[in-house]
Amino acid sequence: MAKVLNNFPLFPVSVIVFPGEIQPLHVFEERYKQLINDSGDDQAVFGIPYVKDGKMCLYGSGVVIHKVLATSPSGELDILVKGVNMFVISDIKEQLPGKLYAGGKVKILDRINDIANPSLIEKFRDYKMTLSRINKDSGVTSGIITSNHVLDIAGQLPLENEEKYSIIKLKDQMQREKYLSDKLDFLQIINVKLEEVGYRFYLN
Repeated sequence: MAKVLNNFPLFPVSVIVFPGEIQPLHVFEERYKQLINDSGDDQAVFGIPYVKDGKMCLYGSGVVIHKVLATSPSGELDILVKGVNMFVISDIKEQLPGKLYAGGKVKILDRINDIANPSLIEKFRDYKMTLSRINKDSGVTSGIITSNHVLDIAGQLPLENEEKYSIIKLKDQMQREKYLSDKLDFLQIINVKLEEVGYRFYLN
C-alpha cells in the first residue's frame, strides 16, 4: 500500500527533481525560508509540487536539502536539493498549523521508479557509450550504468521539466518505459549525426 503523509510541507516551484537528482533553488520568500530552516537540521523531506503556467499541479518531487551554498544578510538562501521520491497531492492547506508555508496530504508514488526492462537499459547504455565516443573521454560520460531504475535513467537524459512532468503523470511503468525508449531513439539519431561530423560536448 502506498504511503500517505499528512501535513507534508510544500514549496511549489517550476522544477521536477527525480530521485537522486540534485537541483539548485533560490529561497527568498519568508514562508519558504521558514520551511528550509524547519527542514535543514534533520534532513526532513519536503515537497516541490510542479508549477505550470503559474498554477500548482498535483504531482511533484519529495526532496531533502543536499547543501546550503550561500546565505545572505537578509536570510535569502541558495541551496541544492536532492530528490528522494515522487508524490501526488490529495488535499492541500494554504498554511500548516503555526507555519507560514503550505502543506497537504500526499501519497508517495512508491512504484514509479521500478527497475527498467532490459531493452531500455541496453538503449540507455548505448546512448552513454555514444556520448563517451563523442567526448573522447570515458571519464566524462561513462557507459557504465550504476542504476537500472526508470527515473534514474530519465534523470540522466536532457529532458525539459514539462517532459519530466509528463513522465510522472503516465499511468504505468510500461508507458513510462515507452516514453523513455522513444526519447532515447531520438537522442541517438542526433548523437550519431554529431559523431559523424566530429562534434564534441563541453560539459560544465
